[in-house]
Amino acid sequence: MQPTPPKKIRIIPTEGLDLYVKKLSDELKFTQKFNLLKLSSKFLITNVPNNPESLLGSIFQYCIDQTLLENHERQMEPDQLGCIISSQNLDSDIWIPIRVITSNTVDSILNQFLKVAQSKKQDNGVLWGAPFLVSVTTIQRKGLTSRPMHGSGRSFRKIRHKINDNALIKIRNSDAYCLFYALMVTFVHAVFCWPRWKFYNYLHSRRGMKKLLEQDTLDLMVTVGAPLDTDSYDAEEWVPRVVDLWNTLNKGWFKVFIFEELGEYKPQYKYGPDNFDKPIILYYNKEHFDGVRRASDLFGQPYCLSCEKIFSHQKQHDISCKARCPNCSRVGPGFPCKSLNDFCKHCSGCGKDFRNENCYKHHITSNFCNSSKKCEKCGVIWDVKDNNRNGRKGHVCSERYCKTCGSYHDPKRGCYIKPLVIKPTKAYRIVAFDFETMQYRDGEKGKLHEVNFIGVKVNCPGCINNGPDPDCSVCGGYRTITFSSRHFRNTNVDQQNLTLNPLSSFVSWIIMTKSMDTIAFSHFGGRFDMVLVFKELFLRGFTPEMIKKGNRLYEMKVKVGKKNWVIFRDTFNLMPMSLASLVPAFALSVEDKPFFPHMVNRPENYGKEIFPVKDDYLADGMMPEKRAQFDKWYELHKNEPFNLDEALASYCTNDVEILMAALVAFRREFLEVSNGLDVLREAMTIASACMKHFRTNHLPSQHLGIVPEIGYDNTDNQSLLALRFLSWYAEEHNVTVRNAYSKEGEKRFGDYRVDGWVEERKLVIEVNGCCWHGCRKCFPDDEIRLPNGISAGKQREKDERRLEFIESFGVEVEVYWECDIRGILSRDRVMRLKFKNYLDNGPIDIRSAFFGGRTGPLKLFHKTGEGQKISYYDVTSLYPFINMTTRYPIGHPEVHILNNDVNWTRPSDNTYELALLKVFVIPPRSIGVPVLPMKIGDDDETTTIPPLLHLCKGIPKWGCERELQLLSFRPTTWMGFNVYIN
Repeated sequence: MQPTPPKKIRIIPTEGLDLYVKKLSDELKFTQKFNLLKLSSKFLITNVPNNPESLLGSIFQYCIDQTLLENHERQMEPDQLGCIISSQNLDSDIWIPIRVITSNTVDSILNQFLKVAQSKKQDNGVLWGAPFLVSVTTIQRKGLTSRPMHGSGRSFRKIRHKINDNALIKIRNSDAYCLFYALMVTFVHAVFCWPRWKFYNYLHSRRGMKKLLEQDTLDLMVTVGAPLDTDSYDAEEWVPRVVDLWNTLNKGWFKVFIFEELGEYKPQYKYGPDNFDKPIILYYNKEHFDGVRRASDLFGQPYCLSCEKIFSHQKQHDISCKARCPNCSRVGPGFPCKSLNDFCKHCSGCGKDFRNENCYKHHITSNFCNSSKKCEKCGVIWDVKDNNRNGRKGHVCSERYCKTCGSYHDPKRGCYIKPLVIKPTKAYRIVAFDFETMQYRDGEKGKLHEVNFIGVKVNCPGCINNGPDPDCSVCGGYRTITFSSRHFRNTNVDQQNLTLNPLSSFVSWIIMTKSMDTIAFSHFGGRFDMVLVFKELFLRGFTPEMIKKGNRLYEMKVKVGKKNWVIFRDTFNLMPMSLASLVPAFALSVEDKPFFPHMVNRPENYGKEIFPVKDDYLADGMMPEKRAQFDKWYELHKNEPFNLDEALASYCTNDVEILMAALVAFRREFLEVSNGLDVLREAMTIASACMKHFRTNHLPSQHLGIVPEIGYDNTDNQSLLALRFLSWYAEEHNVTVRNAYSKEGEKRFGDYRVDGWVEERKLVIEVNGCCWHGCRKCFPDDEIRLPNGISAGKQREKDERRLEFIESFGVEVEVYWECDIRGILSRDRVMRLKFKNYLDNGPIDIRSAFFGGRTGPLKLFHKTGEGQKISYYDVTSLYPFINMTTRYPIGHPEVHILNNDVNWTRPSDNTYELALLKVFVIPPRSIGVPVLPMKIGDDDETTTIPPLLHLCKGIPKWGCERELQLLSFRPTTWMGFNVYIN
């Protein structure tokens, strides 16, 4: 993928924009393998007008048109389109996911963009005042090919790994048989258990075992029918043949697990019976297979192949694991311990019955007898340590440990959000850092950011509370540190590090301390500083744990030593304002953030005295108020010589002084408000900090219930398309179709449930979503991955076995595909109308009670005609009023299923004092004020509007006459006290 070089700065050739908008650069990326084209354009709104929002739609339209034009020049017709808008002024990217173009017109994309941009503006996030990037991505899915897992000859290029070499059985082959070599050598290692010297001779073809591995591998390939002249071999094709052969010829059961280089705990591929006793583990990296001696060696700690998780000790492993013996705690193939007919012993110490002598002895010698007991009343095996924590005194028969809320309680009670308890924190180091970069050198993807100055400020909770301690073991001897490629004299720092690569030296310094945790903060670092740090860490072989959204990092963690971490966070998520605004916000006693000419930060200006012009400060992109301040400052200082070496030190160290002072002030204030919650340690965003404060200081025990994932009604999950189709089918064929919302629920055949069941015809109706079941029309390639992670071919095989099992009960099965149903809908107007008027009388979706807020415009632009007048009708949100003055339900509800017609016209008609109601409201004729919100439109493109009459075309005319049944609101969930219209 070779991007075109950035074009020169030019003015957008769109009428009316040339006075305000400047295009800074274009970057085009085209990946032929995936038919993917991405055009990224950087803009700057100059001489910002009073109402700059009107410019954004035109800029966005221009970017979409240019991207489609680039596709047409390559004879491509893209199927899907999406975009991302990035700016340092935005809290997070504005992004529109990649979706099918035919269902995602340019107008609807612009609508979504303007809607989100308006929301960002309310949070002081705007696209003017700094350069911003608009990236439009298109994909043409036609002609794409899948990438199966193939193995071939080994590339001897040096590759970085975080895996111990002793974990791998390395295959060094010059042919394409590495898959079969790895299978064969791992099989020998697992079955024969040879001494190390003998296995070494076999692997390296030494002495009496010369070429024995090669001959065994060729024999295996011939036996399973693998051709010897193929360039590569697909694991999903040949592993099943090898495993089936071994399980037929040998005593024992084999199962193959293949892990990839990304370090995920779940294997990329596996094949074999669940009751295996001999695991064959392979490692796939750079189209090459190696064997693995033990799964635990891959991840540096014990690993369970059954539940595909790591664990610290066998005694702490999940008791529900199928490969764990509950009596002796051992984990792995061959467990639980098998019963022996001639052995039976009861242990009076733990109350367990043993049918295996080895199992009994191990539970005694490992002291598991004292840590795990069996209840004589209910027969439950319980952990002694877990059942005596937090004031709990042993096992209670009616209670079980709940993974959802992390406590023991009766399963019938329901779960609650637990209050938090502030725990004493260990000493940790607080680091504030800032990067200054040059951008003058071209790279493969545009201009490269090269760090040429780093400022660092160090602190810790002890020094914050008690004053700076020169002998502090946490902070060290230096509090203000710099890393730079040039020497400076006029700025006082504790340590000045001169280096050709400041970023590399900074990373080496920050990961060097392994005796405690380090939390490193940078302002707007999630989009810039932390990204550069990640690259350096990755090149050193680290794989940081990250929390991110799009291309914005919220947190990045790197493990140093055995137990400690270096954690990088963005302070903008805690204090969402510019760095300059932090000084007055916290009344800091530090120097205000100065203006800096970023455009002169180039190597040729080192060691010189220059006179920057206004463009070097990006003055045209400043907001009017800031521009006025800058112009006044510039007139006073424009004749003063500027020295880049000294200015970098002064500017960058001032930034970290401001940032550290703001962190200390913010932490101090939050400690006072929250009664001791260390916000810098415990939270990465202001939202998570407030939630932890609420749960620590204001949340009573057993107050807020955790809503079950499937809701409170005992119903099966079923798609709205399936429910609409089954309702239409029942009416069309004059039959009764049993579905998920029926009183009996979905019909079951063994462990399988079916979408629809017609009792009188013994007919099963299945409605298959194309992307979930692998429709052959939509997903013809067997290897393409579906959203559930399974290939389309495997999913089709799974569905075929399921249908064969259901048909074995002597019933008829009809399968309808989503694409076929939508095709019929596009042609059948009557069917389309019935789908639209379908009444969803199923269970309440509690989340749907909170929809509303901002409404989507029905039309983005209208030009008035003769005699027309445009008016604006404002609808005030009820959210603030409801949250402030009314009550919310707490605890867990009692479910009432009515589905009856009622005539509620007064508040007293509702017998439920505080409830969530799913109702079908007939709007009154005498009111012209839209009160209740609702969604209109198709499933994929819905719009929230608050009119009384949703079937009126365009902008509703309040009071028009229609049949009341057609004009009613769709069934919607509202709080009971909001429904009444007086």
